Amino acid sequence: MKILFVATDYPERGKPTTGFPNYIKRVSLALIQMGHKPLIVAAGAKDSYRTEQGIDIWTVGMKYKTYGFQTLNYIFNAAKKGYNLSKKVDEIIEKEAVDIVQYTSLEGIAMFYRGRIPAVLRLSSYAKTYFNSMKTYSPVAVKVMAQMERWSARRCSMIFAPCKITAQSFGRDCRRRVKVIETPFLNDVKEYDDSYYEEYLTNRKYALFFGTLYAEKGIVVIADILERFLQSNLQYYFVFVGNEWSINGEDFVGLLKKKAGSCGDRVIILNALPHEQLYPIIMNSDFVVLPSLMDNLPNACIEAMYFKRIVIGTDGASFEQLITHEKTGLLCKRGDSGDLLEKMQRAVSMSVEEKEKMGNRANQRIDRLKPEFTVKKLIQLYEYVLEKEIKK
Repeated sequence: MKILFVATDYPERGKPTTGFPNYIKRVSLALIQMGHKPLIVAAGAKDSYRTEQGIDIWTVGMKYKTYGFQTLNYIFNAAKKGYNLSKKVDEIIEKEAVDIVQYTSLEGIAMFYRGRIPAVLRLSSYAKTYFNSMKTYSPVAVKVMAQMERWSARRCSMIFAPCKITAQSFGRDCRRRVKVIETPFLNDVKEYDDSYYEEYLTNRKYALFFGTLYAEKGIVVIADILERFLQSNLQYYFVFVGNEWSINGEDFVGLLKKKAGSCGDRVIILNALPHEQLYPIIMNSDFVVLPSLMDNLPNACIEAMYFKRIVIGTDGASFEQLITHEKTGLLCKRGDSGDLLEKMQRAVSMSVEEKEKMGNRANQRIDRLKPEFTVKKLIQLYEYVLEKEIKK
């Protein structure tokens, strides 16, 4: 089977990236191992074509404009991206014997798809639930984003999501059945680079957050108890790894440093790192703190559990799909800094043996995300869609 993935982004070798591009890469590598042929078209800095690890990759160069208003920026730039990507999809379909197309829901880019090949939509997020705190985007922007995502679903024969919360919310609003297929995990790093760990963290005990530094990921929740945690645990550092955003004109790096108060010298903030450099930092952390206000079965949680780390995630934000409290990790209340601090103190107080047992159980949960299980379900979904198309 030949599958064409249409994406807003795709990782470049040796450079950091976010969860969704990593998903596309991992699925593509697994499909190759199962005898299928993935093709990828993604937005990028310039028009290009390359082959990596047996995957054909086209990028469509995008130049974005600033219109002065957040909602207008989103509408025009997302529409431009979707239109240009779909034009490239049409070109590829003319040349390649594509069996099925898979779009991401991000930015509603499937709205412009008019191809004769059946398409499926993966909900990489749903703005209505993901940005419902209205801290990063305005209420009007969130409403527009969600509407564009729903419009994109009209162009697709089937919709699926990695997490139950996203599937239920989107399915209810679209009045469509949304299947749940969890995100596959495949550690494709062949050799680790310890340079950042050795430079900043050797012989230091630390709690870790990694991911984009913005409100929906719970950065403000951590900031509110950062000084209290560090004052109570003088042997600990707190490490943040990820690209930063700002809130009300204040950047999150500045916010974290300010909130750490007298303990600011034990807060270490690094820019986003490629997996080769990030994974050693995860592996040597004492525990991982991911108090997202809402999420979509995040890769950060999956990666930390794979490396047998204790993860503190948010109950009701999709982490409960992976974490059973006190068995495979710890769950805290959404947006509740006090409860997060309590769970962090619980992680601090755990014995080495307790952490090892919980870490091993976490790793066993991630075993269920191996491609032979999750990607097999995805292939079955493709086959179901194609079979329905033949019967029409």
